[in-house]
Amino acid sequence: MDNIGHSKSRNKEFHDKFSRERLLQNVVKAGEPVILDVGAHYGESVVYFKTLFPKASIYSFEPDPDSYKTLSSTAVSEVSYFNLALSDTDGTVSFYRNKISHTNSLFKVNLKSSDSISIAKAIAENDMQYFDGFNTEVKVPSMRLDSFTRQHAIDRIDLLKIDVQGAECRVLTGGTDSLRKTRAIILEISFYDYYEHQTAFMDVEQILSPLGFRLFSISEISNNPMNGRTDWAEVVYLNQDHVNS
Repeated sequence: MDNIGHSKSRNKEFHDKFSRERLLQNVVKAGEPVILDVGAHYGESVVYFKTLFPKASIYSFEPDPDSYKTLSSTAVSEVSYFNLALSDTDGTVSFYRNKISHTNSLFKVNLKSSDSISIAKAIAENDMQYFDGFNTEVKVPSMRLDSFTRQHAIDRIDLLKIDVQGAECRVLTGGTDSLRKTRAIILEISFYDYYEHQTAFMDVEQILSPLGFRLFSISEISNNPMNGRTDWAEVVYLNQDHVNS
């Protein structure tokens, strides 16, 4: 409500003081942080994190074979690249590739989506050619986060970034032991029906809350101009056991 409280002035003061970059630097305290970059695509996040944390050691994961080729060619020091899906399974999983590579996912695109502007337009115009190039299945190697951290003797995670197009809870479920030694998590939660699977805050909270994590910030929101709903939100969680460390 416009005339109640002081939220507008407080938000203006917040945005003047805290950019997304400043927010992350505020929650990642280590001088040489350990960062796990889950869902790295072409390496955009690798460059971003290295700019913010030049002395960081980064483990970067991308399951798509073509995207991984671009990612692994990114010449950045102290970065290890893995053509691997972090999920709730050790072995192999089905992975679905799409014409727009950053929408590749462990879940199929919902080709009847009512939240996707482009899909809704194609359906309205009966443009069946638009749907070519979606949901091409490939098998990719998969590992649980707990298996990975044990294998690589990782005893702390300062920042766990998860951007996996609807499969956030699969990553979290496979890493409950690793989460206990994690300080901060930044993840994108997908609410819209673009994929055949949707996530809710409750799903994430049921995993993270018992492990001591509390929501710290909603750092970014993508709102849908077609129907007014929120498609996804980027959120930051802090482990209360590590807040003062």
